[in-house]
Amino acid sequence: MRRIFLLVFSFLIAGACLGLGFWQLGRLSARRATNRAALAGRGLPVLRVDGPGIPVLQANRRAELAGTLDEGHEFLLRGRVILGVPAILVVTPLRLPGSDTAVLVNRGYVPAPDAVDPGSASWSEPGPLRLHGVLLGVPDDGDGAPMKHGSRETWKRLDLRAMRSRLPYPLAAVYLVAEPGSAGDTAHTTRGRAYPFRADPPPLSEGPHLMYAVQWFGIAAAVAAFAVLFVWRRRPGPAGER
Repeated sequence: MRRIFLLVFSFLIAGACLGLGFWQLGRLSARRATNRAALAGRGLPVLRVDGPGIPVLQANRRAELAGTLDEGHEFLLRGRVILGVPAILVVTPLRLPGSDTAVLVNRGYVPAPDAVDPGSASWSEPGPLRLHGVLLGVPDDGDGAPMKHGSRETWKRLDLRAMRSRLPYPLAAVYLVAEPGSAGDTAHTTRGRAYPFRADPPPLSEGPHLMYAVQWFGIAAAVAAFAVLFVWRRRPGPAGER
């Protein structure tokens, strides 16, 4: 009886592992579909916004935005590391001419020894700018986790609702990752280095889902092999099994 119980229990575990493996394959398929849609969007003509008649700004579109940065309301994202160097990420609202809605711009990185406080570094980019890059959706997961560090406030990550509550004007649900070559990206230079260093859009990776699926299938196979070799085929002892 105990052998039957172990056999059933082992196959239940193996079945659960198989289910988790197929679940990961489903997530991989969804990620690939999302990546294909993102690549298709980035292949469309560039959206140019430089005056009245603002077009609809969609995530995963390449765009060129003209306007003025509101550096008095910018957000600093802490805990970043770029090329092995701790840094903060500077995200600033861009006021578009002819619109009351601002668009956040990921202006890039500024080195900070503790990935929180950049010290006396300056990264101002005054005047009207023309910035180009990729539009991405602003996360709205409620985990921005702002905190004060001295006189500066830093954020863990972008947080749409929380950041909207800090601004005196509407904020678009997309942000622009400014690419190198955008006007103003050499506006401030310290010891031959321009701050902020422009950032790259997050890569369109497939994530770890395939690796996880293989791991779950491997566990399922190992459990099933254990059930067959050590439970089902195990011979009863001298006294037998009841």
